[in-house]
Amino acid sequence: MGWLSVSLLFPLAAARGQDALYNALSFDNATAAQANQFALQPDQPHLGPVQLALGVYANAGYDDNINQAQTGAQSDVILRGGANLGFTWPATDRSALQFGTGIGYVHYLKYKSNNGLEISPDSVLSYAVSVKDATFSAFDQFSVTRQVTTEAALANQATLPRFENSVGVRSEWDPDQWTFLASYSHNNEFSDQANDYLNSSSEYFFGRAGWYFAEATQAGLEASGGWTVYQVPGQGDNDNVSVGGYIDWRVRPSTHLVMRGGPTYYRFYSQGPTGANSSLSSYYVSLEASQQLTDFLSNQLSVDRSVNAGISRGSSYVEELAASESLSWVLTQHITVGPSLTYENGHQPFGVFPLLFTENYQRYGGGLSLGWKFTDHLSGNVSYSYWLRDSNLANRGYSENSVQAGLNYTF
Repeated sequence: MGWLSVSLLFPLAAARGQDALYNALSFDNATAAQANQFALQPDQPHLGPVQLALGVYANAGYDDNINQAQTGAQSDVILRGGANLGFTWPATDRSALQFGTGIGYVHYLKYKSNNGLEISPDSVLSYAVSVKDATFSAFDQFSVTRQVTTEAALANQATLPRFENSVGVRSEWDPDQWTFLASYSHNNEFSDQANDYLNSSSEYFFGRAGWYFAEATQAGLEASGGWTVYQVPGQGDNDNVSVGGYIDWRVRPSTHLVMRGGPTYYRFYSQGPTGANSSLSSYYVSLEASQQLTDFLSNQLSVDRSVNAGISRGSSYVEELAASESLSWVLTQHITVGPSLTYENGHQPFGVFPLLFTENYQRYGGGLSLGWKFTDHLSGNVSYSYWLRDSNLANRGYSENSVQAGLNYTF
């Protein structure tokens, strides 16, 4: 379903570390997913020169620990429904306007205070203009999320409503075998009154220079930087910078490998868990590997060691290692099975300087999904997932089971 999917069975923790770097990468992923979606379905409806992507979805699930608590677990039936919308308009021979989003509503039968709107994190509006071997883009990427399952650093919380909006510009230049990219974006994040400690604004800058060793293989250097200011004291205003190398390698037609890594540095200016005018020197490493093992079996491996902006109250940052492995096995023309495993290990400081303490946690996840394609337009899925979290702090460990069933229809 690509960018049309509002939620995934086993997403890694939201990539918030090396903020400017992952902000740029998230835009790449969103626009690539849009391009793939339209390329795979040329028979989609049109409105004049505008190609449309339209769909609806419905999902029902049961969760035995929606508040992710060690004691006092709350269970509930959760209903989701919404629409997937998108369009691409080739305005001229050298320019295009694209838009894609998934908008839905989540409803808890028992704990109705958790109800609310959801907008897919892959939602983006972009306008691109090409001039010879250069492309200039303006974009607005936005999301409304409520899930806490995607954040291993959280516990004892059922939902965390967050609205994020990132507006910016970027330019790409590919002379001969060289490739250059530069981007700037302004990001705003808001939550509800109970979680207003997350309200912030950020400025992000990103640059990359690489060399094509082959048609589908490039390597080079990338650098990012930015600063964040919070509206409420406690999280720690900061600026950050990271510099590292990357390689995007098509090892063979069936194997794709992307690696990046380097040092990252944070400096905190306001009172927070690390104290005023403190700093953090760390590093990031990322590996993404996909392989088509046979005509019917493929796998996805992801390993990410990052420094994340703090998402728990009173936490300036989270250092975390996250790894996941998933398989997609096509049993028949209509049936697909997908097992998955996830492991996350991190630590985060809490408190107000000088009264500080650190949480060290581990989280394990496993799941199984079954997809069924009824027709070219109608598909269904059933999934089960399990989470187990351990912590060195009292009452911050939990186990969680959930099962879901859903239908998707594309026009």
